[in-house]
Amino acid sequence: MTEQENEFLKVIKLLSDNDCLSHVVLIGSWAEYLYQQTGIIPKGTTVLRTLDIDFLVKNLREPRPPVNLEALALKEGFAVDNHPLLGTTKIRTASRLEIEFLIAQRGTGKESVYRTSLGVSAQALRGLDLLLSETVTLDFLGIDVTVPIPEAYVLHKIIINTDRNKAEKRERDRLAILAFFPHLSQEKYHDLLEQRTKKQRKKIDDFWAKNVTTF
Repeated sequence: MTEQENEFLKVIKLLSDNDCLSHVVLIGSWAEYLYQQTGIIPKGTTVLRTLDIDFLVKNLREPRPPVNLEALALKEGFAVDNHPLLGTTKIRTASRLEIEFLIAQRGTGKESVYRTSLGVSAQALRGLDLLLSETVTLDFLGIDVTVPIPEAYVLHKIIINTDRNKAEKRERDRLAILAFFPHLSQEKYHDLLEQRTKKQRKKIDDFWAKNVTTF
């Protein structure tokens, strides 16, 4: 394992040992790493290029009793700080991995940040329900880690691709989508596709119209 992979494992163990891991979904590029490490997607399909480890909090009121993940992380030697403007929690490792937390914004909620029972402040974003509702739990070195199923992960990446502020992130996601797509269950992909909104379908159609010649 590389230094960053070892520190990723330390992060996973920290959450697992303190009844936190079952209350979050690992999203973002480190989910791609787990897909490949556990055999869902062939190894070498994508290359890990990000220092961000993103966790989607399932329920801001769980676990009960609450835990103080910030204090637990400090005790394990991680650095902890909060965004000066947003107030979101960020946990940093020695090799510059940055752990952040998101939560799905629902209904008429207008708060941008929520304090959770995990003892961290999570950024509230819309459009995360697909990642939260379509998940699978993987055995990673004896630890159960919940991630979105690859079909949901790819569809979400397609939907948000044009909304990415940075061209580098848009291109990285585009390449990941194209690399993963041949390995997906086409039946499941099209089942989830049929459930998307008209606006989401338009974004998906536009993405493939620009990239269909890749296949």
